Amino acid sequence: TTSFDLTIGEAGYATLYLGCAVTIPAGVEAYAVSEVDEWAVLSPVTGAIPANEAVILKKAEGQPTDATTYKFNYAEIATAVESNLLEGTTIDTHIAGTAYVLGYINVAGEGEEERKEVGLYKAVLNADATGATGESHFKNNANKAYLVVPGASEVASYSFRFGEGTTGVDEVKGENGNVKVIYDLTG
Repeated sequence: TTSFDLTIGEAGYATLYLGCAVTIPAGVEAYAVSEVDEWAVLSPVTGAIPANEAVILKKAEGQPTDATTYKFNYAEIATAVESNLLEGTTIDTHIAGTAYVLGYINVAGEGEEERKEVGLYKAVLNADATGATGESHFKNNANKAYLVVPGASEVASYSFRFGEGTTGVDEVKGENGNVKVIYDLTG
């Protein structure tokens, strides 16, 4: 096949894992999970997604908010991703142990305006390797990605942090390099 069509829903995110390299279409951003601490740190994948590389996809700014189908064309060349904790499968597969899958849940409290958050949520263990009900495996769908966290993790979910992001303020300068009045978060 020369392309793969994928619909990214209203949440604006999806995962992808293919056995061939594909180009990233206009309007879509691709990310690897390079690190997990209290966040899942997303690092950009640009140009093309290598074969057998799991990624999180995000609709770019300005894209429709409703479900949109994008065409991922076959690519001859794709730069290897340096660090990626995501894994994936090309067929429906039962995965043993604790893993996290892309989710979209309502995080608003009672009486608050509905507010949904996309993140990686602990997969429900509901089947064994034969498909029989149990609590040892979860089913990963074909061409989808999941996250396995190194070491034991009791965390229920991981929110996204893109790249390093802002981690602190190193220096505060006023006009002409002179510090004037400084306020903290309490004013």
